[in-house]
Amino acid sequence: MLPNIKKIFLNFSATTSAVLGIAKRIDYKTLNHYIISMNECHCLDGILVEASRCLKEILNYQLFAFAFQDHQNVEVWIDPRIYQKPLRKIIEQDFGTSSPVQIHFINELETSTPRQVSFRSSELLSHMIMNGHSLARLYVLPKRNMLPYHNEILTTIVKTLGVALNNYLNIKKLESDVAFDPLTNCYNRRELDRLIEHTIANAQRHHTPLSVIMLDIDHFKLVNDTYGHPAGDAVLEQIAHAVQAAIRKGDYLARYGGEEFVVVLQDTKLQKAIGLAKRLKHILENLAIRLPDGRVIQKTASFGVAALKPHSDKAHLIKEADEMLYKAKTMGRNTVMPSLNLCCVGDCNAHSLTEEVK
Repeated sequence: MLPNIKKIFLNFSATTSAVLGIAKRIDYKTLNHYIISMNECHCLDGILVEASRCLKEILNYQLFAFAFQDHQNVEVWIDPRIYQKPLRKIIEQDFGTSSPVQIHFINELETSTPRQVSFRSSELLSHMIMNGHSLARLYVLPKRNMLPYHNEILTTIVKTLGVALNNYLNIKKLESDVAFDPLTNCYNRRELDRLIEHTIANAQRHHTPLSVIMLDIDHFKLVNDTYGHPAGDAVLEQIAHAVQAAIRKGDYLARYGGEEFVVVLQDTKLQKAIGLAKRLKHILENLAIRLPDGRVIQKTASFGVAALKPHSDKAHLIKEADEMLYKAKTMGRNTVMPSLNLCCVGDCNAHSLTEEVK
């Protein structure tokens, strides 16, 4: 009897090994397919979608998540969305942050929302991905029983995500270097030209108002001649910072020329744009600018305001703002043109230091 049992056992082991071998080949074929797809993607979102699809086929996961921390900001990609609350607590502990976490949902079509979901944290697989000053983690809660080679597959995916993250950060830095003025940290003129075309098209499509403010620092050359170019840089940097702090998050500031800046105000009519320009004028004329040598000076600026007209375009909008700026300079500088008395106190304060809905 014992030899028969041994024979059955050996046959079972052989069959099991054969089945496991077939499963392993299928899983690795699936992995290779998605690794190629991940390498062909040029954005982090697309790479994570491919990674989630791969692990869905191989592990039939219950939860997939990727968390990425850049400086103090944490972004998370989750599938499915029903696990965001319990996972948020784990991420806050793993990343040691209480800052708001920005959530992205990989499966946007999901609609089922059970009242309560939970899982054992001990069952959640977590893999760290280090990249210079950045930290990322891959979280997977598998439904399928984990086999030894599945850990190898996860390691391969983690390495691929590490390469993808490195490429993403390098591209992001290159885009930032191209789009931003390094001194003032606001958009440069090239990026303004690109952004404003999109903003104008959006305003015309949705029939919403759009205004721009062009400002020029008064007698800026005198700062360079009197205190030196490092002082001029300090003036530009601190004025740009003051303007950025006074506009909403949906609006944007660009350095248009040497000492000229353009503020693009979405969903804003001319009257309220003039109100903001008057507010900015008051902020700048009272701004204490500290120079590199420790001295403190004050500077003023002139403002030209224009609103998008029906069937107008970027060239006409910027030209009108520039003409208003020229008039402000001829009026003695440190003024806003056009100057409408229709702008009451309430309208002038419509743009506060915090974002608000008009």
